[in-house]
Amino acid sequence: MSRYSFPAGKGIAFFLLATLIWFFSGEACYALHNPPCCPDECSVRALYLKTPPFSGSEVMDFQQALQYLGFYRGKLDGVYGLQTYNAVKKFQRSNKLPVNGSINVATLRVLKKYFDLPLATKTRTKGPKGEVRLEVHIKTRTLIVYDDDKVFKTYRVAVGKNKTPTPVGEWRIVRKAKNWGTGFGTRWLGLSVPWGLFGIHGTNKPWSIGSKASHGCIRMFNRDVEELYEWVKLGTRVTVIGQVFPVRYEDRLVLRRGYKGSDVYQVQQKLRELGYLKSTPDGIYGPATIAAVKKFQKDHDFPVTGEVDIDIYPAIGL
Repeated sequence: MSRYSFPAGKGIAFFLLATLIWFFSGEACYALHNPPCCPDECSVRALYLKTPPFSGSEVMDFQQALQYLGFYRGKLDGVYGLQTYNAVKKFQRSNKLPVNGSINVATLRVLKKYFDLPLATKTRTKGPKGEVRLEVHIKTRTLIVYDDDKVFKTYRVAVGKNKTPTPVGEWRIVRKAKNWGTGFGTRWLGLSVPWGLFGIHGTNKPWSIGSKASHGCIRMFNRDVEELYEWVKLGTRVTVIGQVFPVRYEDRLVLRRGYKGSDVYQVQQKLRELGYLKSTPDGIYGPATIAAVKKFQKDHDFPVTGEVDIDIYPAIGL
């Protein structure tokens, strides 16, 4: 017998156990679905009390959910300490689950039911009759469906965190897909954002709806995205409205080679309007953008750095 082989029965059991661990850890989500954004959507690892404690946004997600349901009264610190552990035990006891203080598959399944109710066919809203377009408002965390120029329906959504913002701008739906995996709910609506893959999708963290929680995508309750999916088609306009730059120039990033995002995109649009950028804005600070900025700086007696700083923003109209 090879040092790496197992008896037949034990080998099968080991394989099944390893497969379950792989799937539950979220690696399966990455491998099978190649998630386009929000990598934390795939994270469904078990959480329990240990030293040092689990910490991070994943823990804070559960703290927020338990707080909303009245089981957690502590600080939202993203640390799986005694208060979080005891809150989980209270939730488990209240729902007749094994009381162990661990967030596992069974606990997560029950927790999700509080937030994401299925959409019954008989209650499905009849769709818009005219041209459909969407507006996403970052500040209010809402997605508005327009039927021609009239508001048809409004949904609560989750948007990107401050460090991973949802791309602001005018986009189109370029892909529709079903059942991308547990982390992305049952529907995916891809956006035409040129510097990365972003979309509107469901979630395995329904308690995050209404907050800044994602890596840039727009999360919806699964029941809502299933409804929306039927109303939009490829090419549907999606306008994301929000503040791209901090009000104070001192708080803005110095944009340079390799940066990506809505801020770069808007700078490129301004440079194109001014005749300095010939290529189509793509939100990526590459050679063409650097050359355009350098030419602008040279023409207006600024130091020629190829970077957009506190002096260049107002000079180009931003």
